[in-house]
Amino acid sequence: MVPDGLDEIEHLKEISLACRMQSKSLSFTIAPTLNCNFRCPYCYENGKRYGSMSDRCVDQVIKHINGMVIDNQAESLQIAWYGGEPLLAIETVEKITRGIRSDEILFNASMVTNGYFLDGKTAELLAKNGVTHVQVTVDGPPEIHNRRRCLPSGGDTFNRIIDNVKSASAYFDVILRVNVDPSNGDQIDRLVDSLDCKGLRNKVKLYLAAVDDINGTCANSPCYSEDEFASIEASCLSRYKMTGYMDPFLPGFNPTICGAVNKYSEVIGPDGSLYKCWNEIGYSDRSYGSIFENVTSSASEVSIWNAYDFCSDSECLNCSLLPMCMGGCPFTRLYENKTSCVSARKNCIKVMRAAYDLKHKK
Repeated sequence: MVPDGLDEIEHLKEISLACRMQSKSLSFTIAPTLNCNFRCPYCYENGKRYGSMSDRCVDQVIKHINGMVIDNQAESLQIAWYGGEPLLAIETVEKITRGIRSDEILFNASMVTNGYFLDGKTAELLAKNGVTHVQVTVDGPPEIHNRRRCLPSGGDTFNRIIDNVKSASAYFDVILRVNVDPSNGDQIDRLVDSLDCKGLRNKVKLYLAAVDDINGTCANSPCYSEDEFASIEASCLSRYKMTGYMDPFLPGFNPTICGAVNKYSEVIGPDGSLYKCWNEIGYSDRSYGSIFENVTSSASEVSIWNAYDFCSDSECLNCSLLPMCMGGCPFTRLYENKTSCVSARKNCIKVMRAAYDLKHKK
């Protein structure tokens, strides 16, 4: 029950601000390299940025993170390995982990990888280094995936990735992400058939992500509208709710929505540059400093994120899904001057029905 006289919006803002400013749980996204062994047409790398961490930078990353842990008396530390392709720099991942992992605080790590080098031996090594879940992108059945996510030579990648995923699922949770646009949106059924043929049912989870126009992604190919993607997502959730691949879900209350707006969350590029959002990696004009410098929260770039507030948007304040999405993607709002509504705004009724059916048919 909501007490009489409670200003719910102000109360929501207070909760959100408290969570965003807390310093006991630190989060770092680290890109040990921007190099990649794939050439995906929609990806931000796309031949624009390269480079890997030097030994000097690795040592400074360790010093920087340990310093923040001590200064803030942190109780937990979360690392997300990103890229480029982080498995091209597996030695860097190991060295940094050894340098920052401690029995005195909780530690867990995740990784976003294309999966090409994620064989059983590598998966075991990652698990020993605290990795608890990995995201791998598979963009459709073999012929579509191989066209969209190929080697620089044009070589295929699907079968090797799926074989690796099957081996890796013995060591940690594997989430398969499907980047969806009009060129593959009608091929999800065939992808699921391919996963079944490889014996992946109940071994991995599958989720759909709309290819969006961040950093000009859709300049050369179309992207789905929010309505179109929401319809496809709801349809897939309804069809696959009994297969174990997808669980019908509705977003819960997330007071921060994104680590980029958390004061004690950082993104570290391979040259030591600091960012707030991983979409900014490699763009020097978006960096607010470096691990080699003393950086304060007054730096102009980081202050934009720390001051982020969607509550001036009347459409958001009057939305029936508030506070589930908390205004959507901050990057889109800050730098593209538009909102990024979660798909639940368009398909929540269908998803609720799918969730109800799943619960009562189990």
